[in-house]
Amino acid sequence: MVEFKIDGMTALVKRLNSLTYTGSQARNVIQKNGAELQKDAQSRMTKSGAYVKGYSTGNTRRSTTLSIEDNGMTAIVAPNSEYFSYIEYGTRFMEAEPTLGPAFRRIAPMFKKDIEDILNES
Repeated sequence: MVEFKIDGMTALVKRLNSLTYTGSQARNVIQKNGAELQKDAQSRMTKSGAYVKGYSTGNTRRSTTLSIEDNGMTAIVAPNSEYFSYIEYGTRFMEAEPTLGPAFRRIAPMFKKDIEDILNES
């Protein structure tokens, strides 16, 4: 399982929850950006995307799910194929074909800006 963690999230979540209307706004931002991360990662997993070096059945793309947890304060995008880490990071026999990492790096600045906008409104 590949996991990305943003430092300072606990303090940020407490601050967002303490503000009057921002809790629901933050949940909307988390859900929106989580969905965008899933969409971006899946688009990178198509034949025209990253997976062009070998045989592709589309299983990893179809198995990439979005789940919202912690009362809407956590979005988890996870490819649920057992071999995803081999594709993302490569092995000694095959070159890496990263998809989730690049998608995360594209979405993270947008997520940060959306959260900053909420905090600046309060």
